Amino acid sequence: MIPMNEAVRIVTDSVTALETTTVPLMDALGHTLADPVVSDINMPPFEKATMDGYAVVGADVAFATKSDPVALEVVEEIRAGSVPTKTVQSGSASRIMTGAPMPEGADTVVMVEDTETENGQVRILEPTATGQNWVPLGEDVRTGDTVLTAPRRIRSPEIGIMAAVGVTEVPVYRRPVVGVVATGDEIVEPDDVPAPGQIRNSNGYSMAAQVLRAEGQSSYMGIAGDTVEDLQRVMQEGLDTCDVLLLSGGVSAGVYDLVQGVMRDLGIEVLFDRIKMKPGKPLTFGVCGQKLVFGLPGNPVSSLVGLEMLVRPALKKMQAVVDCHRPRVTATLEASFSQTPGREQFVPAFTEFVDGSWTTRWVGHHGSADLFSIADANSLFVVGTDQAEVAAGAQVDVVLLTEW
Repeated sequence: MIPMNEAVRIVTDSVTALETTTVPLMDALGHTLADPVVSDINMPPFEKATMDGYAVVGADVAFATKSDPVALEVVEEIRAGSVPTKTVQSGSASRIMTGAPMPEGADTVVMVEDTETENGQVRILEPTATGQNWVPLGEDVRTGDTVLTAPRRIRSPEIGIMAAVGVTEVPVYRRPVVGVVATGDEIVEPDDVPAPGQIRNSNGYSMAAQVLRAEGQSSYMGIAGDTVEDLQRVMQEGLDTCDVLLLSGGVSAGVYDLVQGVMRDLGIEVLFDRIKMKPGKPLTFGVCGQKLVFGLPGNPVSSLVGLEMLVRPALKKMQAVVDCHRPRVTATLEASFSQTPGREQFVPAFTEFVDGSWTTRWVGHHGSADLFSIADANSLFVVGTDQAEVAAGAQVDVVLLTEW
């Protein structure tokens, strides 16, 4: 067995970023930007008002007061999207809206709250310093400036920035295609009623969902029976059509745990097959060229942990994500937890940030086959290999499984 940190290193060292492609701007959310984005325009593209009010010559209004207001002739109204047609001179003003272009001659905008209007005139009731409430052309960005560096995750702000500079086709790293296979003669699909000795295929569907959460492209490939021929057929199809192949079950030491043997038959180099962790010790990882193959345990909790800790970083790194691991925090353990020492344990937990600090508690699953309890888990707290008991109130390392 190898420790978890060594398994993580082997997996991530085996991964290279996939080739790039382009996607429409509206489909780019969550992808990784592959090339820098350069502005094709100045931003703002003209001198513009930042307040609703009146564009004036600053010297006219520097000393205005309610008791001694300054009256100016309003020569036009400038709305956002329009172009000024009048020059503002001393003694005149243009009514202007937020985002509208500044008229020639004006160097200040008086907020509408500081004015009164009557008979085509505006009275300025408060002083406004010259240069206030407008921005010059190109204050934010100049033509040719790099506005987004790469690689970076594309969020809603990046979408807005690319729209602002005219990018409609976005260069991104391709998302990995991940084949998902459940193995075992006892497995049936969810729309089947299990016969005696059978169970429905929950792992295949939860694994596919985890792949989607990691921004992978999930390809559900069904159930492979406990025969070498069936496994060879499905696994070869996965190697031919996918970047990553995930198998659930068939990696332990039983008579019908055939996955490792078939992996070797298909030319897959097995890099490890046991991890000093709980749950999920019998986890197999191999490579075939640039293709990755994971043999995950069949128990749902083991599968979840293995996928989050090992598969997810691989899928992220394939997309050139810089920080490909789940975030970790230090939290206070609410109740004591004990284990048999010997393996590092990743305990399904509920973790929350309350009154300025993190707290965590075990969700109380009944072992690695307890699918239903992990619905309450949003994290994993970590118990060290040599720890027999962690006392209530102790500080523990927590892997967060949700977006905070």
